[in-house]
Formats: sequence, C-alpha cells, structure tokens
Amino acid sequence: MESWKKIWGYIPIDFGARIGAAEDITQKIRIKNNVGGSAVKIKFSNLYDQYALLLEQVNVGRVDKKSGQITESVKVTYQGNTQIKVPAGQAFYSDSIPFSIEANEDLAVSVYLKGRHEIYSLCQTWSAKGWQSSFFQGNRAEDTELSGRSTLEMFPFFAYDEHVCNGAFGISGVQILTKEDLAVAACFGDSITHMSYYFDPLQDILYQKYPGKIALVNCGIGGNRVLYDASYVKDMPGCGRCFGKAGRTRFEEDVYGDMVPELVFLMEGINDCTHWMDFGLEGQRPTGAMIFEGLKSMIKLAHEKNSKVCISTVMPFANDSEKAMGRPESIRQELNALIRAHKDLAEGFVDLDEVVRRPENTHFMKGGLHLGDGLHPNEAGGKVIADAIGAKISLAASLEPFKSYL
Repeated sequence: MESWKKIWGYIPIDFGARIGAAEDITQKIRIKNNVGGSAVKIKFSNLYDQYALLLEQVNVGRVDKKSGQITESVKVTYQGNTQIKVPAGQAFYSDSIPFSIEANEDLAVSVYLKGRHEIYSLCQTWSAKGWQSSFFQGNRAEDTELSGRSTLEMFPFFAYDEHVCNGAFGISGVQILTKEDLAVAACFGDSITHMSYYFDPLQDILYQKYPGKIALVNCGIGGNRVLYDASYVKDMPGCGRCFGKAGRTRFEEDVYGDMVPELVFLMEGINDCTHWMDFGLEGQRPTGAMIFEGLKSMIKLAHEKNSKVCISTVMPFANDSEKAMGRPESIRQELNALIRAHKDLAEGFVDLDEVVRRPENTHFMKGGLHLGDGLHPNEAGGKVIADAIGAKISLAASLEPFKSYL
C-alpha cells in the first residue's frame, strides 16, 4: 500500500528582521533523495513574513546524474492553480503531483516569484551537501540549469555570519507517495544539527546502507535551547530571535507537525549551558538536572507518538581555559552524567562527548574537528560524528525501523 512520507525538510527560521527582497526571481533547490515513488507534494511556508507570498510558478523535476541538469520538470499546483498564494503566517502542502522518481534520483524544485516580496525567513544549511539553492533573474522555472547566484549574492544580509549559509525561502518540505517500507528519521537539536556538517554525511551513510528504505529530516535551529525561548542578543539582527522557541516547546510541532518519524535523534543542551553567561542572562542559568528534565519530556512525547529515540551526550564547547573550567562546563558535566546514567530511557545512545573530546583534556574538542571556535563541528568533525551515529542505527531484516542498536 502506498503512503506519503516526508523525505526532506528543514525548519524555516524566524529572523525577526528583514533579510532582503526578491522580485522577478527564480529560486532553485536541488535536494538529495533516497525514496522511490509515484507522486510528490511540496510544502510552502510563509510563517514569518509580513505579507502574502505569491508564487507565480512552481516546478518539480529530476536531476540528471550525468549532466547535473533538471529533466522532466512538471508544474506544481495548489487547489488546482499553478499560481500559488501563501498567506502570511501559513504553511501547507501542494496538491498531489503525479511524478515518477527512483531512489537516488535527486529532486529539483523551482519557484518563480514575479512581484516584489519582503523576506524575513529562510531555511538554511551550511554544509550544503544534502541540498543546495541558487537564484536566477526572470522566470527560469522550466529551465534546466541549476548553477545560479548564491544565497549571499542574493541576500547580502548574511555577510554578518563568517560561515556562509545556503538558504531557501517559501519551501520547507517534500513528501513522496511511496510503496516502500520506509523509515523516516528526524534529527532534532541546535546549530550542530542545523548547520548539517554531521547531518549530510549521516545521510550519505544511511542512504548508501539502506537505498530506498530511509529518509532523514532536519529539525535543528541554531542557538536553540531546551528550556528557554530565544536568547536576547542586542547586537544580532533581530536581537537573536532566530534562535527559536525553546526546544521542549517546539518539539511536537517541528517533529510531528506533518510526519511521524520512526526515529528521533535528540542532541541539544549546549546553548542552555552557555547562553546565560555569554549574553548576561543570569535569570536563565539552569542546572544540568533542569536541562535533563527538558530532554526527558521530549523523549516521553516521542514515545507517546510511537517513535523510537536515540540520544547523545553534549559535546565539548570550550575554546579557552577560562570557559573549560567555568560554570557552563560544570553544567555540561552534570547533564552528561545524567544522560549516561539514564541512557536506557531511549532505545539508542551515542556518547558524542567521548567520541570528539581530547583524551588529554576532556573539556575540549579534538583539534581539526571544529570551525575554530571549539564548539561547531567542521566537515571533518561532522564525518566523525556521523560515523558514530550511523553505527548505532540498523534496520531489522523485516525493515521494522531501528529495532536494534549496535
């Protein structure tokens, strides 16, 4: 029996500030796909912009492996219309679009925006190995080319970030109608998940291991905390609003709003440990036990939804001796001790702290594994993390998802 499965998704980020404007622009998104099916639905999102988003034309096609060009593109409709209006504050899926695709065939979604629109929200990736966006002048929705202007060229707003992101507006998810016995895994967390330096190689590992049988969805938000809503940061665009609602608050909507994943990989808590000190929020200084209770509430909810859960310890974040010996580190140590002591609350456990820390000084991440700040994994660090997580995930012979953990 065929069923709809979410095969790609990222969280639209609410910047609380104008990113830029788009007019007479085609945005194209290339998406890595591991699922075969007979139809597709595209999720349109305009949750945080101030006005309705009017999409003049939307097309979906396959990406030819040899040429890297879009082939067999078809128009996407909503309620039978090719012109799609997404009111401010809303998100919804398109009509079911007949579209034959095989596992390991990448998708391309092309969106033409004719009229001027002020943009306050994007989905983002920094690794950009699982999906990439590009921008073209004029209506290129039916054009085969994928190489256009970058996100930074389109939105100079992001020059404030030394690590260049890849972004897309108006699109936040894809579902495929498939007859496959497919497992969906949602990765929930903060910037370590959101930036996708471990998420993208984890996709590669699992898609190669289980072709046509598994899909990964990214539910990370950079700067996100388990316990508290976005930290107020005066000097950031939008004053830090992009950090999102508290993890324990957003978990149900962001993970279960349009899917029921067979597995949730849960790794969050770094920003709870550090933001109160970094941004002068003494009233939001938690204990490790408080953060752990927040994680427990998410595990409980996932189990109520019949998802299995894999949890991780919080990795090192120190980049100097003061932070390594400070109160944020003591909170992390308390939290990790509780996660290790109660790892059986989840079906799977991976000790990423142990995987990436320096043996001679466990307060620090190993050299060469981070972006220079001691906290965010780089491409090499992401691969190490992905290998550790991938080794914990196995599908049973019956394809009952995640029945056993190595």
